[in-house]
Amino acid sequence: MKDMKISFSDESEELLETGGGIKKAEALLIGGEAFLVHNVDILSNLDLKEFYDFHLKSAMENEAANGEENVPELVATLLVSGRRTSRYLLFDRNDFLVGWTNEDTGELRSPYKNLEYPSSGIKKYAFGGVHVMSASIFKYMESFPEAFPIMDFYLAICHKCRIKAYVKDNLRLIDVGKLDSLERAEAFLRQNQQ
Repeated sequence: MKDMKISFSDESEELLETGGGIKKAEALLIGGEAFLVHNVDILSNLDLKEFYDFHLKSAMENEAANGEENVPELVATLLVSGRRTSRYLLFDRNDFLVGWTNEDTGELRSPYKNLEYPSSGIKKYAFGGVHVMSASIFKYMESFPEAFPIMDFYLAICHKCRIKAYVKDNLRLIDVGKLDSLERAEAFLRQNQQ
């Protein structure tokens, strides 16, 4: 194993939510490389290297397309799946984020004023709690407060840049953030070690 540097961004005085936590950790993350954000209470069968490499390849393809036409930069890739939930991220035909919906309440949020959902061109996916972000994401965070939810941020900027879906059809995911889920988490780990 090669040398590894571990740093901590202290949020003990105030919880900053995912967006604010990432913004606060900018000095630790800046350096030009894309970085992985993974909710600590999520276990999954996701291949992290494959996911990270997908983001890098998508960013290179996006940059190459930018030479031919004025294409917004790719700043993040989100793990999504078709699992059932009431809240979905909405993506266009090319798997770029365009909005969010709560199907129980009918709420629809998008910076695109004419977005129609449901519509044949819009795909809905459940978010898996894992992202890869390009270092350029920080310039979009400058006007945001110290604490903010990451989904509010993504929805506020997705018309200025690109946020791509990484669709994992056979995603197995478990939230271990509650005590009653520990037995299921142990069974999940045993099953995925085989």
